[in-house]
Amino acid sequence: MIPPFEYKIPNTIEETCDLLWKAKGKAKIIAGGTDLVIGLRNGDQAPSVIIDITRIEQLRKIEEKNSTLSIGATVTHSEIASSPSVRKYGKVLSDAASEIGSPQIRNVGTIGGNIVNASPAADTLPPLMVLNAMGRVISKEEERQVPLAQLFKGPYQTQLKPHELLVQISFQKLHPEVKSSFVRLARRDAMAIARMNVAVVFQVEQSRIKDIRIAVGSVTPTPQRMSGAETFLEGEKLEEKLLKKASLKVSETMIRQSGIRPSTSYKQPVVEALFIRAMKKALEE
Repeated sequence: MIPPFEYKIPNTIEETCDLLWKAKGKAKIIAGGTDLVIGLRNGDQAPSVIIDITRIEQLRKIEEKNSTLSIGATVTHSEIASSPSVRKYGKVLSDAASEIGSPQIRNVGTIGGNIVNASPAADTLPPLMVLNAMGRVISKEEERQVPLAQLFKGPYQTQLKPHELLVQISFQKLHPEVKSSFVRLARRDAMAIARMNVAVVFQVEQSRIKDIRIAVGSVTPTPQRMSGAETFLEGEKLEEKLLKKASLKVSETMIRQSGIRPSTSYKQPVVEALFIRAMKKALEE
């Protein structure tokens, strides 16, 4: 049985911040509700107040400003997947959004919720990591811009204070010559939570790799870039044997961050293969 709670529907960011401040850590934000509702039913969540932010128009926009693309926290996965701007300037994120869950989930689930839930398996997080995304966080006390990687404390835990609200995600538009891809592995194609996912962004100049960014989901406690593999590949001539060696760097990082587990013997070769697949997919597009 879901315990009783107050349900508030603010119309502005400022009103939301006031409600969060007054709740003193006992409020939860709801937009799509795809994660929160499950938590309420399971008894994992028992807030005194639920704040519905779906009426706040500022949070529902995808905006271009000079070299930056910004996405409001309540923009749905379907809206991201179908957005011409996101497809043009951040295709790796558009591709990931199009593969999340079922159409019903994509129609209500939001990018802000996907981030704040902080699931290691969240499909939008590796793309946002390779896009060097920033989060705009607002509270009654202050407004700050936070690199996405710094928002996470651990699995299903963020660094956000109870009275803070993630309102927007932004990143620099990718140049048309930049190559990118997103690949995932799940138990079945539709609706399953990803067991592993990989996002890559890079350029190729005179057959050499430049400005490469790699992120893998579901294999480390918090989202992070595969810096060892990135350093290894930077400036190198693009060859099959090079990708194989780089894939070992990816799995080494996974093991170093997560330790040896019963699933490691399965995950290690799979994450290596997914990385190589992501690189080849990016080159084909």
